[in-house]
Amino acid sequence: RAWWDARLPPAPPPETDAPELPPLPTALIARPVSRPEVRSNLSAQQALSLEWERLRALNCWDESAVEEWADVRMRFKRSGTKCHVGRVFDVCVEKNSELEQGHPSRKFKGRVVFEGNYVRDENHQAALFRELGANPASMDALRVIDAYAMLPGHVLEQADAQQAYTQAKLEGTPTWVSLPREAWPSHWDNFQNPVCPLRLALYG
Repeated sequence: RAWWDARLPPAPPPETDAPELPPLPTALIARPVSRPEVRSNLSAQQALSLEWERLRALNCWDESAVEEWADVRMRFKRSGTKCHVGRVFDVCVEKNSELEQGHPSRKFKGRVVFEGNYVRDENHQAALFRELGANPASMDALRVIDAYAMLPGHVLEQADAQQAYTQAKLEGTPTWVSLPREAWPSHWDNFQNPVCPLRLALYG
């Protein structure tokens, strides 16, 4: 090691006139809101209700085509075709919770998601999906752009699609979803384990 180091060129002197860079944020995290807190906080409840109403207005799932999961799985087993079933649930977070109470940027956000880590087929086996991945080079490029935009004299603009996932129709293996009991429509009350077809893609 000493023999090799002796033949390395000397390190250049540090640049004393280099501009001081602003600190780069490493995490912007919303505060998770627990179930007990949701039940005691009207604003959190309203945020969740708004999300449920938005997805229902988009016909993200077809509540009129409700069936017992036992009937659905038996029909697909007899036909020899595949189907998937999974659960839908809601989560609530508080954005900008570090700000003082009453600040307009501090608010609750509800999200209804598909439990993608627990999806089963008609045989109650783990569902198989095509493997998908992100290109690491593209991810690194995004990080470089974010850092570059924070330098003095630079500006970064970003566009966010409203409910981007639900803009895509769900294709492939027919997927059925189970809703949490508190989200059941009134005409589901006589069912034991109701499911309905998922029509649009969901977060999850």
